[in-house]
Amino acid sequence: MVDEDELMEMIDQLRFNLPEEIKQANWTVQEQQRLISEAHAEAGRIMSRANERAESAIQDHEVLRRAERLAHQTVRESQARADQTIREAEAYALEQLQHLEAHLSRTLATVKRGVEALQASQPSAEGRSPAAHTEAREEAPA
Repeated sequence: MVDEDELMEMIDQLRFNLPEEIKQANWTVQEQQRLISEAHAEAGRIMSRANERAESAIQDHEVLRRAERLAHQTVRESQARADQTIREAEAYALEQLQHLEAHLSRTLATVKRGVEALQASQPSAEGRSPAAHTEAREEAPA
């Protein structure tokens, strides 16, 4: 019931058109694969840059932590040295004050002996109180 010539013509058209459609389909598949490949490559580059940035941030953070630890250690050591210097300065000051006190005690003892010797050598000083002796000195003409 089908016209043979017409059927043959349709088959010829299919043979003629089918390779072009297959070529277009193949090109579409290849283009799709190329786009997917480019997308994977771009994703790889993005991941690589993200990993580099993350690594850099981690290294920066570690450097910061090390610097903070070093700063805290330096402060502790400086404080310990300052405390030690203060203790040494106070010990030195105490030692010097003790030497001064001993020297002043000896000097005061010498002064007292000198006053006592002078008081004993003055005939008018006998029988008078030290206050009377001071009054007599104030009354004496210069």
